[in-house]
Amino acid sequence: MGELREPIVSLLGHVDHGKTTLLDRIAGSVRAAKEPGGITQHIGAIEVPGSTVRRLCEGVLRNEQLRLPGLLFVDTPGHRSFETLRRRGGALADLAILVIDVREGVMPQTRESVQILRREKTPFAVALTKIDLLGGWRKPTGPVPLLEAIHRSAPDFQKLLDQRVYSVAEELDHLGFSAERFDRVSDFTRNVGIIPVSAKTGVGVPELIALLVGLSQRFLEEELELITEGGEATILERSDQKGVGPVGNVIIYRGRLKVGDEIVATGREAPFATRIRGIYRPVPLKEGRASKQVRLASLMDVQAAAGVYLAAPGIEDAMPGGLLKVVRSEEEKARVQEELARESQPVAEVALSGVAIYADTLGGLEALAFECRERGIPIHEAGVGPIGRPTVMRMAIVKDPTHRAVLAFAVPILPDAVPEGEASAVRVFRADVMYRLIEEYDAWRTERKRELEVQRRLEHVHPAKLEVLPGFVFRASKPAIVGIKVRGGTLRPGVRLMHPDGTEVGVLKSLQKEGESVPEAEENAELAASIDGAVMGRNLKEGDVLLVSLSESAARALRGQPLSPSEQGILDEVVRLHRATHPFWGQ
Repeated sequence: MGELREPIVSLLGHVDHGKTTLLDRIAGSVRAAKEPGGITQHIGAIEVPGSTVRRLCEGVLRNEQLRLPGLLFVDTPGHRSFETLRRRGGALADLAILVIDVREGVMPQTRESVQILRREKTPFAVALTKIDLLGGWRKPTGPVPLLEAIHRSAPDFQKLLDQRVYSVAEELDHLGFSAERFDRVSDFTRNVGIIPVSAKTGVGVPELIALLVGLSQRFLEEELELITEGGEATILERSDQKGVGPVGNVIIYRGRLKVGDEIVATGREAPFATRIRGIYRPVPLKEGRASKQVRLASLMDVQAAAGVYLAAPGIEDAMPGGLLKVVRSEEEKARVQEELARESQPVAEVALSGVAIYADTLGGLEALAFECRERGIPIHEAGVGPIGRPTVMRMAIVKDPTHRAVLAFAVPILPDAVPEGEASAVRVFRADVMYRLIEEYDAWRTERKRELEVQRRLEHVHPAKLEVLPGFVFRASKPAIVGIKVRGGTLRPGVRLMHPDGTEVGVLKSLQKEGESVPEAEENAELAASIDGAVMGRNLKEGDVLLVSLSESAARALRGQPLSPSEQGILDEVVRLHRATHPFWGQ
């Protein structure tokens, strides 16, 4: 096996579980090594060189065990980083750290992160953070190995930590992954390692980095083989840099980029060709990742894996989450443009009726489409970028009212996109957390279905049965007003009433309860009914049982509707009545 490049490591997990703090601790631990060049600031990434890995993991990782030149941690904590970082054939990140708060365990966004890891088949380790907040923790006086720090803490802490590790392992097992505390794992091809970590003190960080090294060298040697020919990168975002102008923030994951190289990049409208005019990497004027005093160092070339600013004509039109690739000939340029055009097409099967989904990056769009498919949500259109009025107007004419929705993941809603007029039935949902976006739409869809069902039942004749109560005749005719009791179904004004033998009585004109008109009456309700066409003593008498008269077309329509048991029984009774003379009535 030849020389290897740095593996790219992304952090995933639920909000506020400590991703940023952990990444800060990794960077801080590197700086604490006081090694010249111990930390290199990249665009959206932190490089931990191999020499620093050896120093940081001294006593945990033997020198001869490290063949990697280092690790590149993507400095965009959260599962969105994983969705943003793309390359052909999957996510850009080679490895992942799944960050879980030891006190809260597996949460909704944790599950979402696990789904992403499963989908992309990405090796990962679990960092069980904030162990220093468990009762009985004893802060070490200096750097100590993780297992020693656990052993020095109170027995109550050790017991509680074991319980939390077991709980997380059980949750992950339900999600399809076998997991155990890292020191109890004998085969990492079968089990995910859980490393307890205190980002505040640094305990567990060396073990975590050592495990990442082991996973890389065990599973990813072919993917990490250093390739110097050509160059491929993913576009994180576009920005403007003082003294440089528009730039693309990119992560190079394969080969090398040089000033003067011709590249093809994914664009907003279509892939485009341009030439690299400059490559820049930030150099902090003060040591530390958080330093805001940064100058740009100009580079003639840069090799994977690295994060840089790329200056090139037209780069401001690049699509976040898209790709770029070095091309050496006109034939290769045409082929790559065709490939990237396919990559930037809608990432889901488009349905005649479905929701619109939009995201800030292609990777985010892919992840949102995946979640929609998992939840059985059809997609009518998909795109990258802000939501404008044309999108809302298109969704206003989607056939299914429960699909007249726009799901906007981490993108703005333009002022002209506010639904109004004929588009007022369209609902626009926006969120920066994907599972919340899906949950909000699901809740709205459920409520909208309920509203439509109520409306549909009001608009259509439904089976019902009533009894004329003895002793409650208020008017004999024109119209007859009598007391009734609903024996089944839901009774509404406007329906025709008949006797069980099919003889028509008249039209139910209105219903009143305690002197107030009511739009409907449920089973067992007692109230006054005004029946136009009924004449007491002629075609109606006290104690009569009446049915709502149904047309044959109404009976057919009701066969496909959800009915209550009493409604179904009344419908069957009406059908039997008519089939006595017309055998195929209502079919």
